[in-house]
Amino acid sequence: MSVERSIIRAGLVVAVAAALTVWVVVRPARAGAPIPPERRIPAGVARTLSAPADAPMHMPTDVAVDAAGRVFVADGANDRVVVFRADGALDRAISRVGEWPLNHPVGLAIDSAGRLWIADTGHHRVLIAAPDGALAERIDLPAAEGGKPFDVTDVAVTADRKRAYLIDNENHRLAIRDNAAGTLTFLGAFGEGLGQFRWPFTAAIAPDGYVYVCEAIGARVQRLSPADRWAGQVGRWGVELGLLYRPKGVLVDGQGRLYVSDSTLNVIQVFNARGGVEGVLTDPAGKPLRFAHPMGMDFDAAGGLYVVELKADRVAVVTLPSGFAPATRPASAGTREEPAR
Repeated sequence: MSVERSIIRAGLVVAVAAALTVWVVVRPARAGAPIPPERRIPAGVARTLSAPADAPMHMPTDVAVDAAGRVFVADGANDRVVVFRADGALDRAISRVGEWPLNHPVGLAIDSAGRLWIADTGHHRVLIAAPDGALAERIDLPAAEGGKPFDVTDVAVTADRKRAYLIDNENHRLAIRDNAAGTLTFLGAFGEGLGQFRWPFTAAIAPDGYVYVCEAIGARVQRLSPADRWAGQVGRWGVELGLLYRPKGVLVDGQGRLYVSDSTLNVIQVFNARGGVEGVLTDPAGKPLRFAHPMGMDFDAAGGLYVVELKADRVAVVTLPSGFAPATRPASAGTREEPAR
């Protein structure tokens, strides 16, 4: 299987270049029209992070920023995680953790202890690297019923590190891991109803402990309570403001706002926790700020927004208006009650 086919299998749907250049845009009435003033979120790209020309990134998918400002980028097509220093200079590339090599890593997370969680998609496992780079834990993930491998594409970890949420893209489910016991609880199945998934891809945890799961093909973000109860959805399929076409990344800021990257519309929209649209990131002319196939996102401690641009093989560092930053690390997922059915 080629690298591109492997990434398609992970739910990225990016092999056909024409699909990335569709003219459809987020618009209030007509293509290219400025966004209404009350829905504009002025933003700008302050800088970009790229690997050297002799070892460029190829179709990166996710980004995580630690407390020291180091930036980790999932460069799965090259079987590595690329690390940049806080000043944007290249630090190193991680191709293995301990004795365990990476195979198409797709998703990343930094926990409250500064450990890097890597969704090592090609090996159907998660590797946890300690701050010094040593292996802290290897999590081998079980196949689904019928023997289909666990297709892990992202991981999100609660602030108390007691729980982790693992996306199983191809099996259309979410795994919740009790990190102390090492046990997994599974939610979801293929479908369009609440609590069902169509190629879930990324996850994020809000400060109040709610979990958001982004569906690349389902074109929505589902909301899960700290007690594992389904609590509605954000967005639905469409090309207008407030709708989603091919969402790939989800991120929550310190005020509970959701940032959703749309890899075909090439924009980032912002929603409140209940799903109401707050707006879209815009340029000085009031038009949507465009990215080259935006994917995973993260904040740094100062509130800078880091956006992976898969088609441009780089990460854009975006400035946001006052009040949209800084972000906080997610709160604990809280006390479990009766799980979702």
